[in-house]
Amino acid sequence: MSERTPNYDIDSILAEYRAAPKQTVTPDTLADRSKRIVMKTVDDGLGTESFDLLSGLIDAAAEEERAAAPPPAQPEEVPPDFEVELPPPIPELDIQALVDADELAEYAAAASAQTAEEEPEPETASPRLRPAKKKTKKEREERFLSPLVALMALIALRRETRSKGARRRPTTADEDAPEMPPDRAVRFYGAEMGSLRLRGRIAAAVCLVMLYLSFAWYSAALPLAGALQISIRVLSLLLLILEITVVMCGLDLFTGGLLAIVRGRMGAESLVAVSCVLSMLDAIRTAVTNRSDYGLPFCAVSALSMAFAIWGAYYACKGRQTGFRVLASSKTLYTVTAEQGISGTETAILKSSGSAEGFVRRSEEADAGEYVYDILAPLLLIAAVVLGLLASVAHGQAGAALHCVSVLAAVGASFSCTICFSVPFAAAARRLRQSGAAIAGWSGLQDVGSGRGVIITDAELFPKGTVEIGKVRILEGSFADKIISYTGSVVAASGSGLAGPFADFLRRNAYSISRVEDFEPHDGGGVTAIVNGESIAVGGAGFMNLIGIRLPRKLTTKSSVYTAINGALVGIFNIEYKPIGSVQDALVTLLHSRLEPVFAIRDFNITPAMIKSRFKMPTDSFKFPAYAERYRISAAKPDPESRAAAVLVREGLGPLVEVAERGRRAYVGVRAAAAVSAVGSILGLVILFLLCWTGAFDSATVSNVIIYMLLWLLPVAIVVIGLER
Repeated sequence: MSERTPNYDIDSILAEYRAAPKQTVTPDTLADRSKRIVMKTVDDGLGTESFDLLSGLIDAAAEEERAAAPPPAQPEEVPPDFEVELPPPIPELDIQALVDADELAEYAAAASAQTAEEEPEPETASPRLRPAKKKTKKEREERFLSPLVALMALIALRRETRSKGARRRPTTADEDAPEMPPDRAVRFYGAEMGSLRLRGRIAAAVCLVMLYLSFAWYSAALPLAGALQISIRVLSLLLLILEITVVMCGLDLFTGGLLAIVRGRMGAESLVAVSCVLSMLDAIRTAVTNRSDYGLPFCAVSALSMAFAIWGAYYACKGRQTGFRVLASSKTLYTVTAEQGISGTETAILKSSGSAEGFVRRSEEADAGEYVYDILAPLLLIAAVVLGLLASVAHGQAGAALHCVSVLAAVGASFSCTICFSVPFAAAARRLRQSGAAIAGWSGLQDVGSGRGVIITDAELFPKGTVEIGKVRILEGSFADKIISYTGSVVAASGSGLAGPFADFLRRNAYSISRVEDFEPHDGGGVTAIVNGESIAVGGAGFMNLIGIRLPRKLTTKSSVYTAINGALVGIFNIEYKPIGSVQDALVTLLHSRLEPVFAIRDFNITPAMIKSRFKMPTDSFKFPAYAERYRISAAKPDPESRAAAVLVREGLGPLVEVAERGRRAYVGVRAAAAVSAVGSILGLVILFLLCWTGAFDSATVSNVIIYMLLWLLPVAIVVIGLER
């Protein structure tokens, strides 16, 4: 990590002067008191140009493999008296089909057709040739199933590509693989969002129809047309068709959930997929038996769970894309990390300048809901099967076994299990983007949420352009060039927020900068140093009185920099501070939050009294360490093992406090929503088991279960409303 932006040292100032046009300063020039002083400061703006990284690594790797591959072996000569039947050529694999899910079925069909066309047909007209050998039953089945197997394999590969980052911990291969550039990630997740939005709307419309049908079956107030109001067979078949439609809208989630069971990595999507399978089987059973003893199949409940899963995937993509837009919007970035041992708090949030490498990969890591349901999903599925069989078979109702298992599996796949993280995170990401900030997914929220302290430096309170040098007074008998040069050199060596304005002031007036030795900060609000063998003291009015230097009453102000050489006052620099509204709002937020701000301010003019007068707020709860401690804290750099929890593209205190406060609230809210979702699943499983055990199927209806599961969405809604404030 590079040095932090607000720090200025003597080496960096000297390097800047070496790059500037050289001007000769002679002793006669230093003695020339008539030289005009230019009182102009320049605020260099930050460029906001997007960047693009190289692509085409796959093509380059393919070229290298072809170049390194040995030449193909020459075929052996065959005697003319023998005929050799060559196998049909293998169709070439189209790489684009692995990436575009819409072309998967077309690719599988084309591959099968190409194989069939190129296979030579036997010529039965010639008696010399043997008749074509009849294929065995196994070969016919393999040929029939090969397109379906290829289609399922490609869908699984597409699913793995889409959710490559959603895993508990990255593997070594993932860490070594090149990270997707932010601008490319924006386009990738934008394409995913378009597909998920369309499928989510279709699924929502179909679910509304299923809700009406399910509620109307149990309520005479909602009319049903024709055979729907008297035949449970017709209604079950219609619900089955509608549920299949919803499942097809979320086919990638459905297949991903089932494949996760095979791989032993069950999660929330596995609960939804199993619930859909069981409810469809129960609908088929109800249609075949044409009996309504146990009520309607829970097709509407499972379809709603799938619809929420689709929208959960959409909001997960939206939250990530929003963060990647912020990352790609500016070339100049500040990173936020959670560091330990910097201040008195256990974990402090530190802002620094540096690379945001790993931000994209970290944003794709597993979220809180996945952590919870990776543990809970296997238990819920086993409990649904065991308790369902116990409630039916143990009571001599073997015909209700499938219905009881499907009911328990449906209530276990709660509506909030797939949205407890994605929806709140998308809301927080949208608000953070307005402040020029982004958080790296759930991993970033964990780092930010665990931080109690916020390190605040000079540049956060008064960003570039808000501090200027006003009137300069040189006492009679002193050389202006020498005093200004010495003062600017000492202030630049301090690395405070005044270093930038003084360095700009020296540059504009072509003053020289001198080497500073024995630099030492003092708790009285000033610094001392040796410049060219002379003792220099620079500080505020209180510091000058503390070291015994008398100040003229009419020249004493609370925002001036005083310079003394060898114990005599020689210069006064009036400093103009311009407070901005975003910093004031951030300070108000800190005043009412649970965060502990640590003001590691090097500028001796910025005191609690000064903040109170300029920003019009109390500062009793703000922590101002000793000056020596401030220099140590503000010079701290991120640990080499630390990863970026958030990125900022704007200066000032506002974005930093927005990340710290809104990130902490999102972290607490997502954890609470995940816990409530888990409790709702477990409690619903217990309640439905007791109803099935007692045979109270009139109470364990689809409408009652839907109302119960919708009520458990309230915590997620409360979290989102809190983040929108």
